[in-house]
Amino acid sequence: MKKTGKTIARGSVDRREFLKKSASTAALFAAAKFALPAGAAFAQSGPEVKGTKLGYIALTDASPLIIAQEKGFYAKHGLPEMEILKQASWGATRDNMALGTKANGIDGGHILRPKVHLYSTGAVMQNKQPLPMYTMLNLNEDGQAISVAAEYKDTNVKLDASALKAAFAKKKAEGKEVKVAMTFPGGTHDLWIRYWLAAGGIDPDKDVSTIVVPPPTPSVSASLGTSNSSIRTSVSPRSPPASSGSSIPKKSSVCAPTSSMPIRKPRKRS
Repeated sequence: MKKTGKTIARGSVDRREFLKKSASTAALFAAAKFALPAGAAFAQSGPEVKGTKLGYIALTDASPLIIAQEKGFYAKHGLPEMEILKQASWGATRDNMALGTKANGIDGGHILRPKVHLYSTGAVMQNKQPLPMYTMLNLNEDGQAISVAAEYKDTNVKLDASALKAAFAKKKAEGKEVKVAMTFPGGTHDLWIRYWLAAGGIDPDKDVSTIVVPPPTPSVSASLGTSNSSIRTSVSPRSPPASSGSSIPKKSSVCAPTSSMPIRKPRKRS
């Protein structure tokens, strides 16, 4: 290689440039080998698998998964073996997601939006073992409400939960338990109802007892009390404050989508 000062003769390659390009080429081939272990000739244009198992809870926000199955959308896009499986509760969904399809579990499904982060951090997993997740699609936003048992109808409670404070205190003074139901600790319903109560001066950890109620049961998610006769209110974190001076802002820190379409992150190849 002929070199005069800083000028490189035509047709020659600088040593540093040659080494740099060689390293880049080696990295490229290594990446290609990892992505296509069987060789580029065996690469397919469609999905890597013919299907997997997705879980759902019997709620309206699971409709996209179910309709896609009924309309044949999965098969149309190269996933003829897709299975959509009903789950008994959010707890069962979590456990089956951790198992994965190889252990007779599921690899994805629709779940409450915060649970994606709770899984990924290990906060609600067995032995606090993180389960990395991908959020593929937000399925449902807004449109939810909090139900209040008929025994509190006279309080005329709406966006401002403070109307319930005296009624709850009276019931506790009589030795009765005030139950607040939600579907999963740390889930969207849990966050919403805690925020709503706290904004009205009711401590969700001290003034009430929080219980878990699976969504498919007669007691609707995020409901107060256990009576089947309840009054639907327009209590929603996205609704404007009541004229009575409610402390709930127009947009709260918990107005995340009710559910999302998560799927387990694939494990790295050994």
